[in-house]
Amino acid sequence: MELEKLATSAVITELSKTDRLSSFINSGDKEPCWDGNIYIHEDKSRTKKNIKKVATQVKGKAVNPNKVKRTVNYPISHDDIHAYMMNGGTMFFVVYLDEKTGNALQVYYADLLPIKIKEITKIRKTKYSVKCRKFPIDNLQKTELLLNFYENAQKQASFAGKDLPTVEQLAKDGVLESLSIHYTGLGNYDTHNAFPKMLDGKSLTIYANIKGGTAPIPVEYYETVSKVTMSNKNTLPVSVNGIPYYVGFSVVTTAENVELHIGSSVRIVFPNTGKTDTPVPVLIKVCIKGTLREQITAIEFVSAMIEHGSFCIGTSEIPSKFPQEELDRINAADFPEILKGYKRAKEVLDSMNIKKDLKISDCTDEDIENLNLLIGTIGDRKLARGNPNAPAQVSKLKIANLTLAIVYLENEKGGYNVWDYFGHHFCVTWREGSEERKISQFSTMIAEDFLQLDNLNLNTIVEDYKMVDQSDWLFELGNATMLEMLKAYDKKPSAELLDAAKKMLEWLMEHPEYTSEDVNMLNKLQIALRERSLSFSEKSELHTAIARTTDDLIKIGALLLLNEQDEAKALLEALEPKQLEKFKEFPIYRFYKEAEEETNG
Repeated sequence: MELEKLATSAVITELSKTDRLSSFINSGDKEPCWDGNIYIHEDKSRTKKNIKKVATQVKGKAVNPNKVKRTVNYPISHDDIHAYMMNGGTMFFVVYLDEKTGNALQVYYADLLPIKIKEITKIRKTKYSVKCRKFPIDNLQKTELLLNFYENAQKQASFAGKDLPTVEQLAKDGVLESLSIHYTGLGNYDTHNAFPKMLDGKSLTIYANIKGGTAPIPVEYYETVSKVTMSNKNTLPVSVNGIPYYVGFSVVTTAENVELHIGSSVRIVFPNTGKTDTPVPVLIKVCIKGTLREQITAIEFVSAMIEHGSFCIGTSEIPSKFPQEELDRINAADFPEILKGYKRAKEVLDSMNIKKDLKISDCTDEDIENLNLLIGTIGDRKLARGNPNAPAQVSKLKIANLTLAIVYLENEKGGYNVWDYFGHHFCVTWREGSEERKISQFSTMIAEDFLQLDNLNLNTIVEDYKMVDQSDWLFELGNATMLEMLKAYDKKPSAELLDAAKKMLEWLMEHPEYTSEDVNMLNKLQIALRERSLSFSEKSELHTAIARTTDDLIKIGALLLLNEQDEAKALLEALEPKQLEKFKEFPIYRFYKEAEEETNG
């Protein structure tokens, strides 16, 4: 039995069934590693114009019909597979033939592109077992396969045999501009939704585009791509009966389905046909989830859909009839009561200046108890009956992802009033021995408080200081609070924090009888330096302060703002250990380069 002739005949027969593929393949191994070429014509007329040529090798193997599988492995010698790579790639065919009759049982192929061969030969061997897949039955898919092989082979030919960089290496070197894939689809693909379906089950090469490069570099090869997913945003409004609920939605496309994700809780699912003119069944899936605000909107939207029996995406109306079992599953009958409770919770949280949305889905039983405590006490001004751990002190209340500062004050009638720490002014005194001093309730706040508390109201802090009787002690605490704001800013930059520090400094500078001119100047300029470079006049102020002051800490601060690192270092090294540790606590220390290196290291 002449296996190679039978195998070659089977491959030629498969190619001849197409409109655009032809071949010239020898069956006697005339060339060292190749049997011939497959030609891809520009159109059905098969003219000689713009013909594309793919090198090919055909092998035959006599087997029992039971051996036919989805994929098979075939041995290729190192010399042959290396030659395939240096040639720019080879389409390798293996034909399983009936060992008794010689009839072709199955044509398999391996698209041996240079990047794929590079991966196969990573470990040097005499022979390599190469995985081969069934050659497509569909004639368009055959052409599509050869056309994409040709296009990839052209892109990879100049990289054959060379060491290729990884995506990680290119990114680390700072030269990676973008990643791209290239695939040509043939057939009736009407929309971009067909892309996942078109790629499903195919092999794919990823190319890296580098800065200043002339050609994309092949960096990764995937034998089989599956579960391809596309996601994009759509800005069409979603409404019911003329009332808008969402300003857009996301579209998630797979080979099987297209899903419209509306808000956090509603999905519209329909089969992905890849066509625009084919009617398809539409399924509406509801699962109320997400944050407090997201669930409020979702419940209102779904309730409106149920009531009116339809909703609109842009100007297109979509029916939304829900069977009773679906209404029971989503507990639609409880929506009014749930919505009432959620809206009341939102009102209370909004009244406490909380910008972060409560992750209501993550709430434990204890979180729900704490939320109800806020609604009852801060919202409805009822008394808390439980005995708090620290009455008349600031307590941190946790509710899922929120951390709130509240204060319990005992009521003369029994029980406790609960107050929003940032929503109420308290008269606070500090006792030191027999001496009492009035201070701001916010005097004990540290940087972490500015970062952690979700009911933080920075305007309240500045205004509260203004309400307290003036004293040296008060302004010293005010300056310390401003520095804590800057420490918080350095950990997590925020325009609001920097603005609050500016306002606090403005108040301090309005009272020069209580504050140091040099300290205020340093704080003003270190705030400015966090936003921009210092001006000539501002630098002159610092030089003047250095010449005028005898305070080494003022000198060091000014030198750091001027970026005079060596002079600042000399003075820092001359400080007493306690003084040095104290200076390191100031936010101005961040401008010391060695401190920055210590932090990064």
